Amino acid sequence: MCKTSRLVWILTAFVLILGVKHCANKQLNSATKGNDRKSSQSIHHEEYSTELHLEMLLLELAAKMDYGHCYVVLFDEVYESVLNAAFFRQIHRAARYIVKIEQDEDTFNPRPSLKCILESTRKAGCGGYILLMANGIQMARLLRFGDDTRIIDTRARYIMMHNYRLFVPQLHYIWKRIVNVLFVRQLRERRAHLYKSGNDKFAPVYELSTAPFPMQIKGVFFSKILNFWQGGKFRLANSTFFDDKTKDLRRQEMRVVVLEHTPAVFKSATTNYYGLEIELLKAISKAMHFQMVFYETSDADKERWGRLGGNGTLTGIIKEMQEGKADFALADLHHTEYNLGFMDLSVPYNTECLTFLTPEALSDNSWKTLILPFNGEMWAGVLLSLFAVGFVFYAFSNTLMGKKNGTFGQDFARITNMSKSSAYDRNKLKKLRMIPFKRQPEPWHDPLPANDMFDTFSDCIIYTYSMLLLVSLPRIPEKWPLRMLTGWYWVYCVLVVVAYRASFTAILANPIPRVTIDTLQDLAESSVRCGAWGEQNRLFFQMAQDQYSQTIGAKLEHAPNQNEAVEKVSEGLYAYYENIYSLRQLRSTRKSEKARQTLHIMQECAVHMPISIGLGKNSPLKHQVDLYVRALIEGGLTRKWLSDAIEQFQSNVEIPPQEAIIDLKKMYAGIVALCFGYVIALFAFVVEKIYWRYYIENNPAFDKYLHGIVFRGRG
Repeated sequence: MCKTSRLVWILTAFVLILGVKHCANKQLNSATKGNDRKSSQSIHHEEYSTELHLEMLLLELAAKMDYGHCYVVLFDEVYESVLNAAFFRQIHRAARYIVKIEQDEDTFNPRPSLKCILESTRKAGCGGYILLMANGIQMARLLRFGDDTRIIDTRARYIMMHNYRLFVPQLHYIWKRIVNVLFVRQLRERRAHLYKSGNDKFAPVYELSTAPFPMQIKGVFFSKILNFWQGGKFRLANSTFFDDKTKDLRRQEMRVVVLEHTPAVFKSATTNYYGLEIELLKAISKAMHFQMVFYETSDADKERWGRLGGNGTLTGIIKEMQEGKADFALADLHHTEYNLGFMDLSVPYNTECLTFLTPEALSDNSWKTLILPFNGEMWAGVLLSLFAVGFVFYAFSNTLMGKKNGTFGQDFARITNMSKSSAYDRNKLKKLRMIPFKRQPEPWHDPLPANDMFDTFSDCIIYTYSMLLLVSLPRIPEKWPLRMLTGWYWVYCVLVVVAYRASFTAILANPIPRVTIDTLQDLAESSVRCGAWGEQNRLFFQMAQDQYSQTIGAKLEHAPNQNEAVEKVSEGLYAYYENIYSLRQLRSTRKSEKARQTLHIMQECAVHMPISIGLGKNSPLKHQVDLYVRALIEGGLTRKWLSDAIEQFQSNVEIPPQEAIIDLKKMYAGIVALCFGYVIALFAFVVEKIYWRYYIENNPAFDKYLHGIVFRGRG
């Protein structure tokens, strides 16, 4: 019985052990399921809490961001759930652009629709950007594209998610241009517990940081932490997230590339720089608290402002600014689209007259002094009146002579009487045993005797010409009609001579006129070639609307050396294009007085070009620099500094020829008139000899032995 009871006891104990183990396993399974259920609920609550808290944070930051009249939101599918309808209902009512970036979007070469939207936001002048993108590579390429093309306003205010891919050394230049930025980063659990407050253990902690501007980024990028946010509260009170960092640059060094050019920058013998733009930037540096480091490019003497090569290479100042090596550029920069492609420009502080240095010549026309008092029409009228009045005198004289002497028979009788008077001469020839020569009366041997001084046409021309020169007539005409005509013709001659003498006196008293090129039309129509520095000046003339500027642009060539260009101008072969202050300086530095007198600055300005200070591309300092430049202009300091810069050569003006001095040069006209008279007399003598030799002596009625007797008897 004992054995039986012992067996029952063992079986009962074994059953109890199995039952306890089963209950333990059952309780363990139920506990495990409960823990899994609680863990999943916790994860779901955390995800929901992260989206909710990020939405709350963005609403608070957007309220603190002064974005103007519109803002832009760019997001991807990761943050799409944050931007719900409730988010936009709570944000300020303002115009907004909402753009979703696809996963396969190449943001450095975006599709046309995205590019069009970005261009619209830039034209609209939106002052705020919210970038919610988890892909750091896409965000980095978008920022690079916006900086290169200026399609995104880098001076706007930014809220973007923190991503380490944005801070690689290749993108450090971006954070020198985008400085009003706020990086949002959710801290990990290991770091978050250090900043958690309150009883909400699921509330995430967000770190808010910004770019370290104006501090220089050297090697590794370290963002500047501004605040922490958790559960709708900021850790630090009264913190400003979008403060203007350009007001105080904290004595940071700014690299300034300079180019010696009048009147902006001059270089002294001790390698010190001075000039209008130097003084202007010094005043700005004192207001904005930064230091300047001046330097010149290695190719400044040759490349100067710089050029764009055929293979896309840059030189000179535009290379420095394009590569971001300099913060400012002082080089008398023109405010043009060409320069804006490589850098930013401040508001214009001055307007310069751009014109040409042209050759000048004195019109030495002293040999024409006698004909200068009257123009061509006046001389034509005087000569026409001379011959017309001479013909009138001849007509009057012959008409009156015909009435007095009767018919032509009386004239023939007079000729017959002359023939009888020559009979005495023939009798003398008979005594000398010479054969008389029988001939008929010839006009050149036996002209009709004149009764009055105006009976022949040649006498009429000679006497009217002598009256025009105020020479008295040998006697008064016999006929009263001729006397009356002579008197009125004398009045006409006096008026003409008085006018001639007055004009002649004025010509002798005035200086010799100068032949100059003073308009674009004169330059375009002249044969001189034109030169200017750089391709941009040639394009400026070629793209002009007027025909004369296009003609100048067609013959405009690159002039790398301004001194050589001025030498060409002094030789009369060239016209050099520059601002008027630089041209005055170039003319004043010529050693030869003759060279200074032959250099003329064209009076008409080709263009009144605005001049600006150069800043780095998309520089955040532009707004503040513009404010101080306007203040200096309104205060009159720029005008004062300009007058100081050009004082040494401002007095260099063109010296006009001396006036009211009668020298031998001005009397060349008398010598020319005398020589002209000698030439005409010699020509008349030669013509008369030829006429006598080939016409008179070849006449069958000519007798070389009788013409002397006939002429003596006729006299």
